[in-house]
Amino acid sequence: MHIGILGWDREETESVGLLHAGKERGHDVVLFTLDDIALTRTPGGSEPTALGIPVRHFDVIVSRAELRPATFQADHERYALLSEAPGVTVLDPAFTYLTAECKLQGLHRLAAAGLPVAPTRSCGSLADVADALDEWGPLVLKPSFGYGGTDVERVFDVRGDPADRAVVERLFAAYPVLVCQPYLPHPDGDVRITLVGDEAVLNCRRVPAGDGLWKANIMQGATSVPFEADEELLDVSRRAARLMGITIAALDFLPSPDGYRIVEINNTPGWYFVDEEEQRRICHAVLRFVERTV
Repeated sequence: MHIGILGWDREETESVGLLHAGKERGHDVVLFTLDDIALTRTPGGSEPTALGIPVRHFDVIVSRAELRPATFQADHERYALLSEAPGVTVLDPAFTYLTAECKLQGLHRLAAAGLPVAPTRSCGSLADVADALDEWGPLVLKPSFGYGGTDVERVFDVRGDPADRAVVERLFAAYPVLVCQPYLPHPDGDVRITLVGDEAVLNCRRVPAGDGLWKANIMQGATSVPFEADEELLDVSRRAARLMGITIAALDFLPSPDGYRIVEINNTPGWYFVDEEEQRRICHAVLRFVERTV
């Protein structure tokens, strides 16, 4: 099988691991990035290529792409060219990817389907944030399009606390709309369920780095510990991933008085933080899914 890996970059642990796992399984595998995709002139007209290879050469492309804010339009256009190549399966295509990347759209879709999502609204002004504080108390604000915990902030009082007000003003200077959710205390961390298709390949609790810290993000120092997920949580995760059409998905949950609530769904989850044997196991799970599906 001819497999393309559309990597975050050329060094990303997960993309390189998928490259090696595919080769171990006897496939012809090529790793490339969005920067390597072009529309190339041919005798018959033009066609999308990756690293100069016609995209039609591939049977399947597994995407771990990054749509970068500074080059968003060009990145999305190249991704769409790749996704529209006839005869090639892209896991996942550009439209599915973009919908999952947009947190407001994804969370709204999950909530509309009756899945247990944390209360969520959009805020476009300081007044919107003040109204949400009146309704919910402490809030978490974050961009609808982002990753790694960047610009995810907690605020308590924008009317009386100049520091909180300054945080919100800084966010609005960078983003026209913010995702707004009530802050759900989680001193023991959040829960992440990582799926490949319907297979739960990695269940963990992500614990903040120290006392007083609240962000349960590995890129910001949180640690990962194994978590025994019950069937109900796994079922919710599978339903959410299917609804969004995501092949490799990670569901982030926080505890609430009404049980676990989805606070985010991710379509390019990482597993770089587990040991090499676990990384290899997950990469082979992805390749097994590809072999069954394509």
